[in-house]
Amino acid sequence: MQKQKQRTRAIANWYRASDEFSTLMNYRILRAGHIETAADFHVHRQSVVGHELLFCLRGAGFIRIEDRLYPVREGQLAWLPVRWPHEHYPDKQSPWEILWLRIEGSKLNNIMQIMDVPQRPVFQFEQPEKIVEIYHHIFDQMNSYTLVTDAHCDMLCSQLIFTLLENRSHDAAQSQVITHRGLGKLLYQIHSHYNDDWDIEKFMHYCQVSKSQLFRLFQSTFNQSPLKWLKNYRLSQARRLLVETQESISRIAVQVGYNDPLHFSRDFHRAVGLSPSAFRKQEQLEGAQQKKGDA
Repeated sequence: MQKQKQRTRAIANWYRASDEFSTLMNYRILRAGHIETAADFHVHRQSVVGHELLFCLRGAGFIRIEDRLYPVREGQLAWLPVRWPHEHYPDKQSPWEILWLRIEGSKLNNIMQIMDVPQRPVFQFEQPEKIVEIYHHIFDQMNSYTLVTDAHCDMLCSQLIFTLLENRSHDAAQSQVITHRGLGKLLYQIHSHYNDDWDIEKFMHYCQVSKSQLFRLFQSTFNQSPLKWLKNYRLSQARRLLVETQESISRIAVQVGYNDPLHFSRDFHRAVGLSPSAFRKQEQLEGAQQKKGDA
């Protein structure tokens, strides 16, 4: 008798539209779910908003960030910065069952760098059941849209991020973002005023280093030049605004520091692989499909 092929089963799936309370919180949950995958399940995307945290309940799988592949085993959590080209899929011999969240927050990019996520995106825990408990507490809040539940989700996301930071507390203490006072001051200024006119001289002023030191600092901390890091940060904010607002493309370009909408659209397409309008349509379509699936 031929064995029946296992199918992917979405045990739970939530889409959380941005609402009036989201801007009051540090972390916003965009999507969440619990899925039992088949061997042929595969997610491959160029860029979406936020960060995805995948926890492997059973089985095993793989994640790829740009051109780097990482195995993920039972009890491990994988952090995917999904604004970069990425994919994830199960081990065909033992397809994984995963809990997942896609969250967004203005400080997540910095926290990700502090924990060296781009190079080490997989976390191992002595007590993985505590991570599972946080996920399920978040899931319990997902069908309610009130200030209290948004605040509860924010608190639970903070708890999850704190657990990951604690997991790498020694490494975090050595991070240049923490130990270099000038870099911390510079990043604070950029996060608060990323749409201002920025040049290398202004970077040097806030960071209080020479030009050569500035470039070495950004290369060792972010593996990017200062201006490339700034451009990527602005484009990540643009992706957020395209999803969360109905502002025009030209207005969003100005809000993230571009004087020329054509220049903005060119940079956005080069980084994301889609025009700003196509990216917005894709996100809206995905959100509509999620809502339809939840109905």
